Amino acid sequence: MKILLIHPQNYLQRHSTGIYGRSLRYAPLTMPTLKALVPPELGATVRVVDEMVEDVNFDTPADVVGITAITGTATRAYQIAARFRARGATVVLGGVHPTLQTDESLQHADTVVRGYAERTWPRLLRDVAADRHQRVYEDAEPFDPAWIVAPDRSAIHRRDYIGWGTVEMSRGCSNHCDFCISHRFHPAYIRRPIGDVIAEIRSIRSRIVFFLDPNLIGDREHAKAFFAELAPLRKWWVGCASLDVVDDPELLGLMAKSGCRGLLMGFESTRPEALAACGKTHNLGKTYAHVVDALHDHGILVQACFVFGFDTDDTSVFDEAAEHIATGRFDLPQISVYTPFPGTPVFDRLASEHRILTRDWTLYNGQNVVFRPQRMTPEELARGTDRVRHRAYSWSALSRRLFVKPLWVKPLVVASYLGFRSYQRRIARAGAELNGA
Repeated sequence: MKILLIHPQNYLQRHSTGIYGRSLRYAPLTMPTLKALVPPELGATVRVVDEMVEDVNFDTPADVVGITAITGTATRAYQIAARFRARGATVVLGGVHPTLQTDESLQHADTVVRGYAERTWPRLLRDVAADRHQRVYEDAEPFDPAWIVAPDRSAIHRRDYIGWGTVEMSRGCSNHCDFCISHRFHPAYIRRPIGDVIAEIRSIRSRIVFFLDPNLIGDREHAKAFFAELAPLRKWWVGCASLDVVDDPELLGLMAKSGCRGLLMGFESTRPEALAACGKTHNLGKTYAHVVDALHDHGILVQACFVFGFDTDDTSVFDEAAEHIATGRFDLPQISVYTPFPGTPVFDRLASEHRILTRDWTLYNGQNVVFRPQRMTPEELARGTDRVRHRAYSWSALSRRLFVKPLWVKPLVVASYLGFRSYQRRIARAGAELNGA
């Protein structure tokens, strides 16, 4: 059996069309994990293609083609599926979008895997070998975190990623922000056995580890125990965590001692009414400067994510936020457009209000306006967000960040800043080119 596993990418990240630099890439783990789950008795040959760093060769011989998709890559996944189905391959779609949009995905594939694939993927492959595969596979039993296996890291293009040492400690998020797809795909917050994760990290021949978890501190006591075990490995690491990490000094101290050097955090908005409306209640009552200072005091850099287009936003939010972001002490800002992903309650609500402007999933990447805002026009939202990007990544904003502690890692900040500056400033142009403007 010849198995081809493909990780498609949105036009912004794709190897042939993307504007995503090496300094911003983290290696995905889905396909290396699926490779590790292939039953040995099948004697299969497995090839993994990651469209972020290479092109798909449609002449590759394949009996089974597995394709993972989020909403922003679903259209590309369907295009790839059609090409390989025409060549006689059995095409399997899985991931967030096929799980939440199963009927749509079945129009483009022979089989859809819903939810986690740790047990369904091996079963599917055995069924294909016996010529009895089903249309839909979904594990009916409660998920056991012990089923998670270490990925086959031979399938990761290390030279093409600055962040190739990627790991999962948990899955899902304990928060329930209305625009986030995480808690729809991950109904529960899953904690991997600490010993399994430590063993996996110990095997990675890299000083820096990149956690892909949506929220590393979804279970604080588990996180504390994990970071205590991680510290003796003397690794550096970056990951994602919610702002309430600063509410627990013990947890924050353990993170710092275990090698935390940077956190991506969802600040989302400067306005309390927006935070309350989207369910980001754990951000309320916090002074963002206090959060950043607390992390800097522990030697931790802050990548601050902001979103524009909440129903409470009007056009005055852009200049207000641009000033806050440009003059704040965030090490690296990230600017996105509010995106109602299918499968979330907010998408259903906006669809019922006839405010969804397009179902072209290619545009659902957090950088395009795909719905009609409540208090401004779609064009005003696009222009205003672009204005914030330019201010947030101005040279004057960078100059302020150079003298904010911790100073010893500023070369890393500058390198990342320049990468994001290039990426964020090319987003509008890339969208225009996609639409033939």
